[in-house]
Amino acid sequence: MAKLVFDKIYMEKEYILEGKDTFYIGRINTNDITVPHYTLFSRLSPASQSLLVKDLTKVSRIHARLTRKGSQWYIEDVGTKGLGSNYGTFVNDARLEVKKPYLLQNNDRIKLGPVECTFVEE
Repeated sequence: MAKLVFDKIYMEKEYILEGKDTFYIGRINTNDITVPHYTLFSRLSPASQSLLVKDLTKVSRIHARLTRKGSQWYIEDVGTKGLGSNYGTFVNDARLEVKKPYLLQNNDRIKLGPVECTFVEE
């Protein structure tokens, strides 16, 4: 089982990657994983929301795509218009090339702009 693990007050702790082979991550609510999780974000105080907005707007409306091929997971920086995100997708601090799939390994650190999570395979 693969999952993304977040340590943010505006995100669920874990997002299990099952039931399909492609997951989109980004700010708009049509993504499979939204950053932020709007229900959790709405529960924060207005002051807390205000402090977070600057960083959260650096996550593109459609930022990245996770794809399963066989038993392996890949991540791609796609961006809203398919030309890459403005603030990049990083794996272990290396910026990904636009639309070039990167093979994820257990405990890889992923950054979507300034928002970090960990890819975990169990």
